Amino acid sequence: MKGTPENTVILHWDANRTAWGNLSWRDWIQFRGFGESGQSLLAGAEAGEHYFLVCILGDCGELANVIPHKYVMSADARLVHGFDGLGEAERREFVRIDVLRSPTIEDSERYNELNARSFTVNLPPAHTVQPLLRAMPGLAGAQPTAACWQFLSAIGISHSSSLAN
Repeated sequence: MKGTPENTVILHWDANRTAWGNLSWRDWIQFRGFGESGQSLLAGAEAGEHYFLVCILGDCGELANVIPHKYVMSADARLVHGFDGLGEAERREFVRIDVLRSPTIEDSERYNELNARSFTVNLPPAHTVQPLLRAMPGLAGAQPTAACWQFLSAIGISHSSSLAN
């Protein structure tokens, strides 16, 4: 399932308020450099590390997937660096394998290894998890086989603990 403005909620960790807040689709697109100006800018953002979660919802509003992002912002609220946890050669290898029509078993294993490492470095810090449980849309309705459980498990949330919250 792909994210669209209609089925996606973007959460941004506000370290000053120690809370997750919603970021509009327009602001997210602008920040990622896909807006009209083509610049990566997030108005009001302070310099430093920023965590974002792209929450994709299913047809009934249930949480279907979560894609974590971690970025460094400059003092003028511009994106300086995105994290993928890969070195330059590994990044080239990851892209090379990603476009293969029929990767070998070895290529697939290497792709999964690099992808897992890239995923892990983007996870939000542990102290943000409790506030996240209050802010995350559709968590109670997440299906047991939904892709969101990869993220939720990685931050220590299990099926049974999500039902209790």
